[in-house]
Amino acid sequence: MSEAVEAGAGLAWRLLATLEGGSLVVATSALIAYTARRRLTKQRRHRTVNSVLVSNVTTSLGRELKRRLEAHGCVVTETAGTEKVDSLVVIGAESTTGLDGLMTLVSQDVYENLNLLESLSQAVRKGGSIAWVSVGDVSGAYGHATIAFDAVVRASLQHAAKVYHCEPIWIDRCNTTELAVDVILAKLLPSTEPNPSFSIRNAANKVSVFLGRWLKMVT
Repeated sequence: MSEAVEAGAGLAWRLLATLEGGSLVVATSALIAYTARRRLTKQRRHRTVNSVLVSNVTTSLGRELKRRLEAHGCVVTETAGTEKVDSLVVIGAESTTGLDGLMTLVSQDVYENLNLLESLSQAVRKGGSIAWVSVGDVSGAYGHATIAFDAVVRASLQHAAKVYHCEPIWIDRCNTTELAVDVILAKLLPSTEPNPSFSIRNAANKVSVFLGRWLKMVT
C-alpha cells in the first residue's frame, strides 16, 4: 500500500509540470503538505521499544548502552525472564589489531556471543528486533579477516531474526563507544514526533511565495 501511495505522489509531482499560474501554487502547496503527512505517518508505525535485553553490561559499551536506554525510559534486563522483551542487543567482542586480537575476537564471538544470540533470541517477542553492535579497529594486517568474520556473524544474526520473526539490526564496528551507542539508539528508538521546527503550513506558504515571485519574473 505504501509503495502505491509513493508512486502516486511521484506521478502527482510530474503532473504539476502541466499546471500554470495560481493552480501550480495551490497544487504544489497541497502536495507538499500531503507528502509530509505521509512521512510522519510512516514514522509512527515503528514499534515502540519499552524493554531491551542487553547480553553484556560489564563492558564499557554495555554499561553506556544500558545507561542511555534507561535514560530514555526503557527497562533494561541482563537475563531472559518469563516475559518477552521488545529488543535484544548482543554486545559483540571488541576487535583489536594483531593476531592475538583476532584470536580473541573469534573466541569471544564464536564461543560466547553467538551462543548468547541463539539462546536469548527466543526471549524477544514476535515483531521485535535483534541487534548486534560492537566497537574496535578493523585496520592493519588482519583487518580484512575481521571484516570477513563479521560477515559470518551478521549472517547468523539475520538467520536468528528470521527464525523468531524479528527485525535484524546490524551495526558495523564503530571506532568509539559513544558512536556505537548513538547509532544503536537511532535504530532502536527513532523519533516518532514531528520536528518541532518543521511546519507543513509554513513550508507550503514559503513555496507559494517563491513560486509567486518566479511566475512574476517569467510573465
